[in-house]
Amino acid sequence: MKLHPKAEAFWQAYLASLPQADEAVHRFYDIMRIGNSIEAADEGAAMINQGVKTATSSLLWTYQAANKPLPEVGSLSIVTDGRGDPVCVVETISVEVKRFADVDAVFAYDYGEWDRTLESWRVHCWTFNVARCQALGKAPTQDMPIDCERFQMVYPQSSSLFEVIEG
Repeated sequence: MKLHPKAEAFWQAYLASLPQADEAVHRFYDIMRIGNSIEAADEGAAMINQGVKTATSSLLWTYQAANKPLPEVGSLSIVTDGRGDPVCVVETISVEVKRFADVDAVFAYDYGEWDRTLESWRVHCWTFNVARCQALGKAPTQDMPIDCERFQMVYPQSSSLFEVIEG
């Protein structure tokens, strides 16, 4: 995958920080951008960088339509803000496909958004996924498959690195 120059510089800096960079290269999965707006991406990236958001979800049908595999445990992704600037690298620590109705309160809390309750997760994620379903020609139901991914930040952005990327 060809990365934007800022993401590539950030990825190379991350690799340079590792004792075994070759192993990490093979685990690169994707660029991760939260939400569907610049503001949501900025907020999501900030929450991940602060350790508040440690989970995310996606409609499984979106992966299938793109013929893209799900992330695996150990996958590494670069989190970007709303402008596409890298913020941190996260490592996937679990992936589980569940029916929308089966997502639990612990996952909703770890999702880190809104008031961190299952009720607000269901309202906001239902709305988000309805639009995705419609775009795919699928009917949204409580049974729709959701990829529930948990991750941990393994490389935060520092101010000195930001100056290197910007410079």
